[in-house]
Amino acid sequence: MKYIGAHVSASGGVEYAPVNAHEIGANAFALFTKNQRQWVSKPLTAESIDLFQQNCEKYGFLPEYILPHDSYLINLGHPEEEGLTKSRAAFLDEMQRCEQLGLKLLNFHPGSHLNKIDTEACLSRIAESINIALDKTKGVTAVIENTAGQGSNLGNEFWHLRYIIDKVEDKSRLVFAWIPVTPLLPDTISCKITIRCSMLLSKKSVFLSYGESI
Repeated sequence: MKYIGAHVSASGGVEYAPVNAHEIGANAFALFTKNQRQWVSKPLTAESIDLFQQNCEKYGFLPEYILPHDSYLINLGHPEEEGLTKSRAAFLDEMQRCEQLGLKLLNFHPGSHLNKIDTEACLSRIAESINIALDKTKGVTAVIENTAGQGSNLGNEFWHLRYIIDKVEDKSRLVFAWIPVTPLLPDTISCKITIRCSMLLSKKSVFLSYGESI
């Protein structure tokens, strides 16, 4: 069975996301669990959590085919301590929201060195940020989405992913959403191919294990 969906609105509360996905005929969906343009949002209420889970069950949405995306403000490889600390706190909050909702995945972009530190130093910070979040949560897998490499953004080359894999301690909770980036297929498209962390990634050879597409 193929799972097809889109990034749907959660305006009014996360409990409306599965309703909106159902209305477009989807059997999978992506969402933001909080305002993606704010560092801090109100905690999820027990009522919202219960309604979200009820609506997912009502419309047949399984947790493994729901893909939350974190805030666009987060930069897990931020070169400055203040920005890194804020990003790590916000990312942990995103992971904990997924835990509360009973979701299994959190999609995010790796980060950016902002032309202030070198690539490997930034990748090391990203891996450390992931380790911190995984250590403080359970049951939620971090899903790194590739980028087109605009500006100082990382995640556009396979060796970036291999570097992160090598430094992440719990590799069972790290997967990748790799989106082919071409002029006709920008990196914002909703279709994602999940590449599992059991693969070998290097500059010379790539062995991929593909999951279901969303």
